[in-house]
Amino acid sequence: MNTSTITLLGTECSDCGFKTIEETKLCPSCGCDVLKEITVSPRGKIYSFTIVHVGFGHMADRAPYVLSIIETEDKIKLTTVLEDVNDFDSIQIGTLVEFKRMDEVIGPVFRV
Repeated sequence: MNTSTITLLGTECSDCGFKTIEETKLCPSCGCDVLKEITVSPRGKIYSFTIVHVGFGHMADRAPYVLSIIETEDKIKLTTVLEDVNDFDSIQIGTLVEFKRMDEVIGPVFRV
């Protein structure tokens, strides 16, 4: 997949430099209201994860799936679902991943 055509956007606080992909009007770190839009690296690694065997709500039909915290190359941590996982035993902390798409309901989706 060519990640150069897929853009993951975020915001950066002009005061303290905190970065997030969450939509926000105020910095969650310092409360500053001067935020600028940034492009977030589409690559990262698994920081933490769990395999969900019994999903609920809109995720019920997807189970089992990998729910993960990803740390992007620019050190932004975000919660995501991993797609294209053929072997759950191959998933480990530190596994390299890349941004695949933005889902309207679950947010960013990454792939191994």
